[in-house]
Amino acid sequence: MPDKKILRNLILDHLNEPENDFFYAKLNSIRKESSSNELYYQEIKRIWDAAEDTKILASINKDNSVNIFKAKLKDQVILKPSRSYRWLISVAAAATFLIASYWFYSSNVAGSDLYKETLSQADSLYLSDGSKIMLAENTMIKYPASFDGATREITLVKGKAFFKVFKDSKHPFQIAIGRSKVVVLGTSFNIKYSDSLIDLAVTTGKVRFTPNEVSTGAVLLAGETVSYNFITQTIDRPDGINATAWLTKELHFVDMPLSEVCSQLSDYYKVNISLHDTVRTAKKFNAHFKGSSLTEVLNVLKATYSIEIENKGDTVTIKSLK
Repeated sequence: MPDKKILRNLILDHLNEPENDFFYAKLNSIRKESSSNELYYQEIKRIWDAAEDTKILASINKDNSVNIFKAKLKDQVILKPSRSYRWLISVAAAATFLIASYWFYSSNVAGSDLYKETLSQADSLYLSDGSKIMLAENTMIKYPASFDGATREITLVKGKAFFKVFKDSKHPFQIAIGRSKVVVLGTSFNIKYSDSLIDLAVTTGKVRFTPNEVSTGAVLLAGETVSYNFITQTIDRPDGINATAWLTKELHFVDMPLSEVCSQLSDYYKVNISLHDTVRTAKKFNAHFKGSSLTEVLNVLKATYSIEIENKGDTVTIKSLK
């Protein structure tokens, strides 16, 4: 095992910059050298993941607390021995309760599944097997601290994520999504889990998608997509060309109807784009955007079609020119 200080600093570098492939590759190599290295990594990572729960403790003014404690201690000196003794017992009991509670909390967190949730910002996560997950905003993943069974199982609780799964044919990787399941060996793919739909788009390799307990499932190859409505229990095969646009910041449109273009723009830019029913949409749209603003994209649409565009807040209305 390398020097603990060196390993600790490497782990912290990786946790601070999870997108840095150099830190990841170097750390992943060291983790595989021995079980003690892996255990040390998991211990630090658990502390790191729990850091959000320590904000209350971090906000305590240590110096002020010490001064208050000293003042109380000084006041107790002039009290009768019986009262001083009772006060000391109270302080000791409170301290014992705090320590015991912390031990109980730490013990239970260490032995349970971990959760990673994003709010308004995208983030990424490395699993113990080396698999990488990029999470979009408002996404939650449940995963174990380490994989020790015949399968590697995690849960997409909500949201959208891109997976780069470490190949291990002896331990299939499984993702639970509600009552549905995705099983892979080693590949990359995107999953979006919304109120009624599960959208799966395979980038490389192949996966098996099983929509529910009674279905046999279907194998999807690279470039293929599936959209499963778990309310109506129906399956579609949409164009998944922009499934990972949230991650790559690129939008591709190839011979796409304007109605579908508007639908995908609405999803990407988080706005409501309404296409008036009198707009002539016979012409298919072809374009490629990278890092473009909604205004820039709408200007290209306006130059391509005979339309006028009204943009009010989160609502965009597209109508035919009069």
